[in-house]
Amino acid sequence: MTPFRFPRALALPALLLASACGETEDSIPVRTCEVRLTYAPQQSVQGGVSVIGEWNGFSSSALKLEDRGDGVFTARLEGLEPRDYGYRFVVGAKEMMDPENPYSRWVRADEYSRLRVPDCRQPVLELKRFSATPDGTLDVEVAYLDGTDEAGPSRQDMELSLDGEVRPEAYDPATGRFRLQVSGLVQGKHHVKVRAKDSAGRAPEPLYLPFWVEPQDFRWESGLMYFAFTDRFRNGRADNDGPVADVDPIANYQGGDFAGITEKIEEGYFDALGVRTLWLSPVDQNPEGRFIGTGGKYYAGYHGYWPNQPRTTQHRFGSLEELRALTTAAHKRGIRVIADLVLNHVHQEHPYWLQHQADGWFNTSASCVCGTQDCDWEEKRLTCKFTHYLPDFNWRSSDMVDTFIADTLWWLEAADFDGFRMDAVKHMDQVAGRTLRGKLKEITAMTGTEFYLVGETFVGSDGRSQIARYISPRELDGQFDFPLYWPLREAFADGQGLQRVDEAVRANEVFYAPGTLNSPFLGNHDVARFMSQAAKQLDGEGGDPFSPNRPPPTVADPAAFEKAKYAFAFLLTQPGVPLIYYGDEIGMPGAGDPDNRRMMRFGGMVEPLERELLELVQKLGQVRRQNPALQTGDRHTLRVEDDLYVFQRSLPDGTGAIVVINRGTALRPPLEIDVVGPLARGNALYKDIFSERTLQLAGTATVVALPPRSVSVYVPAEMNIP
Repeated sequence: MTPFRFPRALALPALLLASACGETEDSIPVRTCEVRLTYAPQQSVQGGVSVIGEWNGFSSSALKLEDRGDGVFTARLEGLEPRDYGYRFVVGAKEMMDPENPYSRWVRADEYSRLRVPDCRQPVLELKRFSATPDGTLDVEVAYLDGTDEAGPSRQDMELSLDGEVRPEAYDPATGRFRLQVSGLVQGKHHVKVRAKDSAGRAPEPLYLPFWVEPQDFRWESGLMYFAFTDRFRNGRADNDGPVADVDPIANYQGGDFAGITEKIEEGYFDALGVRTLWLSPVDQNPEGRFIGTGGKYYAGYHGYWPNQPRTTQHRFGSLEELRALTTAAHKRGIRVIADLVLNHVHQEHPYWLQHQADGWFNTSASCVCGTQDCDWEEKRLTCKFTHYLPDFNWRSSDMVDTFIADTLWWLEAADFDGFRMDAVKHMDQVAGRTLRGKLKEITAMTGTEFYLVGETFVGSDGRSQIARYISPRELDGQFDFPLYWPLREAFADGQGLQRVDEAVRANEVFYAPGTLNSPFLGNHDVARFMSQAAKQLDGEGGDPFSPNRPPPTVADPAAFEKAKYAFAFLLTQPGVPLIYYGDEIGMPGAGDPDNRRMMRFGGMVEPLERELLELVQKLGQVRRQNPALQTGDRHTLRVEDDLYVFQRSLPDGTGAIVVINRGTALRPPLEIDVVGPLARGNALYKDIFSERTLQLAGTATVVALPPRSVSVYVPAEMNIP
């Protein structure tokens, strides 16, 4: 792992310079306040560059940017009052938003880049140096810059802490600098926090500097993601249980909590599966009562998607301390934790609705209930509300944006999260994802710590363009791969030809931009369980989650488990960050929501067929975790038929893996396959992780065995897969 060192300069958009004035080694520096806009075009500009802004009513007499001579244009703005302003560049005759500025501001019906001009009497904290190495050595230096009225720092309020422990020796009152050098930090996640105040009581924005001590650079693709649906995963504390009266148990709280998930982390359950990312249900407090949901049935807020208090954990899940214990336990094992993030709406009991429904924070007069008459899910997607008691946010309100992003960053630090799953992405203006990504990138620029933002946009098999519009370095890393999900279910659960899923994979490869980190999956909390579809349990009333004829507690059909075996062999060897929805690893049955959210079973409650599937999934998870080609290697189809699918994953260094899924029942002679790329140039011996069969790489003469009704994952023979 290359040690991270803080870059000398950050390319920040709409720069408000806060550099020190008259800085020496034995004095407190004072910030300067110069507002400068910079535009660096990717190609030559004809006709010059200017800027229009809210500071003069977007006057047509735009301010001209000066060409510095290196193709970069810049302008200094003077005399602006402390507040936010919208602006756009004018390049030639075309208006455009600042391509380097992730933050935006809506002025009436138009979106502009957002320039924030603060009160320059406010002090600031400036990171001067940051270095963290794999052996646990940390070197950090932070400068306090006084405000322009030179009030001076308040000595008792100058604080640097490491992992919550205040380090008073780090502060030098003569220079206003914090400096900490330590070694021997244990493997896992750590953080530095710096706070300050001036003698007038003004506090600069604190610096939150999370970082990892680990031997190798982490990649999100290196292992599986697991959705531990909190209320339905494991009950670790009976004293925080409490179902809501007069609600069917299927739609009520069943006792799962943070403590239960922590138990399974510490038992090694997720390690055995090869999980590197753990996704939790929304952690916010939900209302205590019952509310009408799908099908006219009463539901409780067990799922977490009805937030009714900011910065407060759902007490049935546990306290903030218990949530922090969960993330700490995961981090000790190198597992990242992301939380489900509900930013589209709140519950009508939420104080934000009660206090701001008339302030422009919500879509009120323009809102209708999604899916009702004249309220199409797509046409009204930005303004419709999911139901009458979930008021819909207006992401064009800057005050609302600031509050909710601040709340999200509070959770990031307070719970020590490593990213977020963004719910209902297509129902929000893109300012939501772009603003959050901008804030996270500011932390990444300081410490090198990466955060995963994955979105949920529920689309059909033709929905790639809807998904891709939200994926970029300025917004989401990726989304859940619904366009692959539907063919995957059709091919593996329903038995359609495997060409169907191969076509979807190939379409993905040419559609999404390099670097996209989508998450393929077999199931989630919004669709009927894969196993029940594979076992043909969903016909008639079997698909009704409240019907007495819904799927029984377990599946006894070996053929359905065989389908799951093929599906997991495909899923867990795909590019991206494959998701396991809790319970799918043992073949849990279930109709639609909420029957697909049954209580998880462990140990003696797992049936023999279920245990066999679990062991197969564990084996696949382990091989992915140990084989870099299965994480980030190129993918190539080598052969596809109705019941046969052979593909390879390979890296430029010539290492790789070959996956063979053969659903056929007839004996077939060995198949000659034409391995490609780096594998075609090698002659290494590969071994199947399941059967110990070997395969000798020999270019176009490579031969692979095809036992009937089998899956094989061939990796270099010297690799030891437990």
